[in-house]
Amino acid sequence: MNIEKFLIITFDSTHLVMKIEKFLLEAGISVQIIPLPGELKSSCGFSIKAEIEDINKIILLFKNNNIEENIYSIYLCEKIGFKKTFSPFNF
Repeated sequence: MNIEKFLIITFDSTHLVMKIEKFLLEAGISVQIIPLPGELKSSCGFSIKAEIEDINKIILLFKNNNIEENIYSIYLCEKIGFKKTFSPFNF
């Protein structure tokens, strides 16, 4: 069975999702906006999907550009077939 692992970054507004997507793409990090997985809660219906290996770059970019930790949440997602599990990423 195919196992897929990736990051999901959630925000409280669609505006922030679009702004951060552009910011990360301009920094050379491959991301895409996806619908917020139903298993996660946020006041915004969208999230950003990123590769696990980019987590350190993403966090460093957020810290160096004063992107406050209280406006986003990062989850590690493991998808096996149609089943997904999410774990909060603690940094």
